[in-house]
Amino acid sequence: MRCLTPACSPSSERLAVLYPHLSNMLVLQTSSGIDHQLLNKRPRACLAYGGDKPLRYNRLNCRCNASSFAGRVADYASSNKTRNTGGAHQSMDDKVQRRLEIFHEGQDGPPLRILPIGGLGEIGMNCMLVGHYDRYILIDSGLMFPDYEDLGVQKILPDTGFIHRWRHKIEAVIITHGHEDHIGALPWVFPVLDPSTPIYATSFTMELIKRRLDEYAIKSDGRLKIFDMRTRFNAGPFEIESIRVTHSIPDCCGLILRCCDGTIFHTGDWKIDESPIDNKYFDRTALEQLSKEGVTLMMSDSTNVLSPGRTTSEADVAKALMHKVLSAKGRVITTQFASNVHRLGSIKLAAEASGRKLVFLGMSLRTYLDAAWRDGQAPFDPSILVKPEDMDLFAPKDLLIVTTGSQAEPRAALNLASFGNSRSLKLNKEDLVLYSAKVIPGNEIRVMKMMNRIAELGPNIAMGRAENLHTSGHAYRGELEEVIQLVKPQHFMPVHGEYAFLKEHERLGKDSGVRHTAVIKNGEMLGVAPLRNRKVLSSGFFPLGKEDLTLMYNDGDKAFGTAADLCIGERLRIALNGIIIVSMEVMRKEADKRHWQKGSDGPQNGLRGRVKITTRCLWVDRGKLLDALHKAATAALSSLPLDAALGLIEHTVGLALRKVVQKYSNRRPDVIVIASEASQSVRNPAVSQNGISIDEKRRTGSIQEKQVDAKWRSKQKQEPRSAFLKTQTSRGGNHPSFLKQNVKSKFHRAADEHTESRNGAKEEMTLSSPKERTVYNGSESDLLPETPNSLETVSTESLTEEVLRFTGSEVNMTTRSTRESSDAGLMEEKAMDDSVNSAKMSSPTIRRKWKSGEVLVLIEARKQEENNLQQGQGRKRIWKAVAEALAEAGFERTPDQCKTVWFSLVKRYKSSVEAVNNGAKNFSFYDAMHVALSGMEVVSNKKSKE
Repeated sequence: MRCLTPACSPSSERLAVLYPHLSNMLVLQTSSGIDHQLLNKRPRACLAYGGDKPLRYNRLNCRCNASSFAGRVADYASSNKTRNTGGAHQSMDDKVQRRLEIFHEGQDGPPLRILPIGGLGEIGMNCMLVGHYDRYILIDSGLMFPDYEDLGVQKILPDTGFIHRWRHKIEAVIITHGHEDHIGALPWVFPVLDPSTPIYATSFTMELIKRRLDEYAIKSDGRLKIFDMRTRFNAGPFEIESIRVTHSIPDCCGLILRCCDGTIFHTGDWKIDESPIDNKYFDRTALEQLSKEGVTLMMSDSTNVLSPGRTTSEADVAKALMHKVLSAKGRVITTQFASNVHRLGSIKLAAEASGRKLVFLGMSLRTYLDAAWRDGQAPFDPSILVKPEDMDLFAPKDLLIVTTGSQAEPRAALNLASFGNSRSLKLNKEDLVLYSAKVIPGNEIRVMKMMNRIAELGPNIAMGRAENLHTSGHAYRGELEEVIQLVKPQHFMPVHGEYAFLKEHERLGKDSGVRHTAVIKNGEMLGVAPLRNRKVLSSGFFPLGKEDLTLMYNDGDKAFGTAADLCIGERLRIALNGIIIVSMEVMRKEADKRHWQKGSDGPQNGLRGRVKITTRCLWVDRGKLLDALHKAATAALSSLPLDAALGLIEHTVGLALRKVVQKYSNRRPDVIVIASEASQSVRNPAVSQNGISIDEKRRTGSIQEKQVDAKWRSKQKQEPRSAFLKTQTSRGGNHPSFLKQNVKSKFHRAADEHTESRNGAKEEMTLSSPKERTVYNGSESDLLPETPNSLETVSTESLTEEVLRFTGSEVNMTTRSTRESSDAGLMEEKAMDDSVNSAKMSSPTIRRKWKSGEVLVLIEARKQEENNLQQGQGRKRIWKAVAEALAEAGFERTPDQCKTVWFSLVKRYKSSVEAVNNGAKNFSFYDAMHVALSGMEVVSNKKSKE
């Protein structure tokens, strides 16, 4: 505490400049140079202050060093020359920010400082900085599980960027226990700390931390330190002592932080269990001794402050589990939190009493049990567990299965079993399912859906508070009140819980006799003034400002960053409103401009282009919305001048489409427009280079098709059909090498590339008007139609005839209009004649049907790969090899296409067996499939005998 008496301070004029809000209290006497009077006529009054501005007046003698103080005031004045001193138009946030600049660093202000990074105003992500001036320790480093709005996210983490900026101030990390909301963020926090910062935890918690760091290949380098209960050690600015509290996981502790300016008590997560399973009781004695010392600040868990009374003991849950298991006649399946090692011991006792074998389904159960076994706190040896794959060796009444999935996690064992997708667990009517857990807030809907699915499968379900199968690990209101009255802190601040929980806990603290209470949010720094002689109450809390913290996200794999980095908001927006992707080829040739100026189809100042529109997560009303979108895109494009920039085109078209969807379905989708200049080879969609209209061009066929047909006609003229047949048959007949040089043409390769698109996507090409467009569909399901005539005969004559028909430029075309209803899926197949003029092409879709030669190569290649399959090669490799064999023969097919056609052939073969036995042969490839499948069966039998 310093003073500003007139005798040892600069003149009143300077004080008036430094403290304008006190100018009315000073009497200026510039003639003498020394001011001895104040407005209240008390010349010996002293102005006591707390760093930046006066706090109160006291009558005391001045004993400060006038020269040093004058220099300090001069420094303060120079640092405040550009500072805004406040005013009527300034908000409270501005004042808090100014205080932050003054107090949150340095030796000024309250010595004890609290800065929560997570855990206040939310459930989980417990992480808090506690410091003495500028020296801090980090208590816990937990994660938070995402809400339904955080699509694609598995973990929410504290602001590691802020921790990295303050790494020079953080001297130690103290972990209270091993739950994920207290240690889950360590793989991300550990690397951003100073390399010399140690991590302190109890022995069991340290086993979990080591495993977590090993999962992410993070080396600890001797930074992990273990402490025991009731032993004192120095970490950062504090002398720390841990005391035992009971919770739903072993080795949970509260922390006592002592320093020269006060004592802080942090409870961690806790409850008072009067009869714990492991006989390790809540340490009331330590709290009684602490109360006698005096506690400057107490921070307590607020999770269950709204629950009246007291929690039940874990021993009561053990009795309920024993009763349920002993009375069950069939198989017993129980689900719980994997970290509750004490309850695993209760389940093991129930299994022994009923003569059942214990099975664990879920890796997390073994993780916690193995950690407890290595630490010497496991209730039983993990090696006695029956392996999941050996469950069929036991009768159902002899098994007790413990599963994960109490919160209906997507990949958990119980949730998969509710869908019938679990390989290890199949539920039936004789099963008894014990829900020995609590539904975490936010998971109610998905947990209830899981239980509904289980109920439909038939098992009996026991869950709910009346069954007494679960007890909370967090103290109820009665226990919270007891500990506050036992510790008798001078300051109280609730932690760990939603903001409403914190406010209710604060009111409970006031009702329990605590004079100074406060509730803050994440990022807000709170200072606590020191005790005076440890007997007089301090002056309360001091808000020291606010840091803007940023949540970090992880998708369960490598992706890590802010919400903007992982596009969390964009994911939700697309999911709710959909997305439209538009690809445009803009055409603005000089010839086109001259033609439009002559007054034909196009406007004088309008653009034309080829437009393709794809929608996702959007209701298209059976194509009606697509029609409206194409009309809007064409109209927007036509409204622009010929010299419009691509950026302007994209903006105009995107705005038009967005308005159409908003008017049509009251949605605001994301619209991505990609505009590009048309290449030199692309003609005007309205008029070709030689002035031929579209109708005439469609009657005569495309230029590319003319070139292909002319090429093959000239080749056929040079070599007559009979000679061609004879020559090719002599070279190998129907061997695949004969097909290699004939099957693929430039036209078909271009058609293949053009028709490959995603299933379900509609890509439409706008020509001169919205009515003229082509729908391309590249679905693989169309490669092998279900009609009996889809596969040709095996004979050499049929095969060569098929090849010659291909050389005559046969093209299978299908037309579809987006105006048709969804059931109009029948495609009309048209064969092009040698004469291009007779071809009638109306918005063609080119599909590559499987030819006889391709089918024969597929059958032979699949037969050859059967031996590799029996030797243990994966099925994906098998189909990849089949596709490569087709490629060598000149046929470009994907492994998935090969797989689809093969199983279609097998299905057709099986359905044709009975007909062949009756003398009717209706499957052209029956003989080839019979030989192939018989050979594959021989290879399989030989391998099994070996």
